[in-house]
Amino acid sequence: MSKIKTSLCPNPDVCGSCGWSHIPYEKQLQQKLSDINGSFAIKKLDLTVEDIFASPKTSHYRNRMDFVIDFEGNMGLREKGKWWRVIDDHPCFLADERIDELFAVVRTWTKAAGLTFFDRKSHVGLLRYAVIRATSIGETMIIVVTSVPKDDDEKASVKKALADLSDISRATTIVWSINHTISDVSFGDELHVIAGDGVINENINGTLYRISPNAFFQTNSYAAPMLLDTVREFCGDLTGKTLLDLYCGSGFFGVALARKAKRTVGVEMVKEAIADAKANADLNGVDVELHDAKTEAFDWMTIGADVVILDPPRMGMHDKALADVIAAKPERIVYVSCNYKNFAREMVQLQHHYDIEAIRAVDMFPHTPHVELVTALVRKSTL
Repeated sequence: MSKIKTSLCPNPDVCGSCGWSHIPYEKQLQQKLSDINGSFAIKKLDLTVEDIFASPKTSHYRNRMDFVIDFEGNMGLREKGKWWRVIDDHPCFLADERIDELFAVVRTWTKAAGLTFFDRKSHVGLLRYAVIRATSIGETMIIVVTSVPKDDDEKASVKKALADLSDISRATTIVWSINHTISDVSFGDELHVIAGDGVINENINGTLYRISPNAFFQTNSYAAPMLLDTVREFCGDLTGKTLLDLYCGSGFFGVALARKAKRTVGVEMVKEAIADAKANADLNGVDVELHDAKTEAFDWMTIGADVVILDPPRMGMHDKALADVIAAKPERIVYVSCNYKNFAREMVQLQHHYDIEAIRAVDMFPHTPHVELVTALVRKSTL
């Protein structure tokens, strides 16, 4: 008789949000290590990861969820492989408990607000997404993404409805995000703060962070301290050194480590993220020199960085950025990768110039195949 598989997800056959919810967590960790090391073997790298830090929470850990609102007013997550179908009243067992609570409130509100729903085929209608964020210190944000109102009356109706949502949800802040395009994305290019300050705050290991509506932030606030501590450990003693944080985002690493370094420089191509990084540096009373530029287009080699943090997006580093790193040959690199396959590809070149001092996986994404991999690379003494 075959063994019956159980899943923490109520709709595992149709929802593609997690993918691994049927696998016991200890086996997930083992599989992630196996997958990482398998990628190294494919690239013929003499490298093995044995150390993986488990997430302190394996359910209700996500601090952000992007819920779809379809043309019939259904609200939830998409069906697996079907962008046009929404599993109504399906939040996610990975979402923070406060997100679950607000999901129920927002879903009820969408059906009673008197606003139209966006049709992704005809491109008419207002309500598109509800993005709900929560922090470990108890603050919450609801971002309602809509199309452009067709006239002033419709604009006034949206504002009135969102004010009502603020009253019934009691979220820390409510933001109206307008998407002026037909692109099916969960963010807009025009923001209106309906209630609160338009931002929420987080505290990770004593470092304060301001999170704006469109800002990227580490998805798992409970495992984020382990990731930050690992990067701090792998950077070594920063006393008297220049720290360069490439792909710095809103300053998650650079701001936290700036107090230890002589000079800290951050580079990030997203202007909104740079604004957040500046606010986060001010919030923590540290000095971080920030540049709004693509890593591959910015001449950072004259900075004379002793330690470089690399935290590229999932597709990995641009070829020129990798070439610049190899040419600059900083004393130490701390590479934070959310895609170990691309990291393995880049290590084929980096291994000729750097030795691996330490390597560790940090599981920021339980019940999914994703994992963060942090590597400390030290310049070869023969160079």
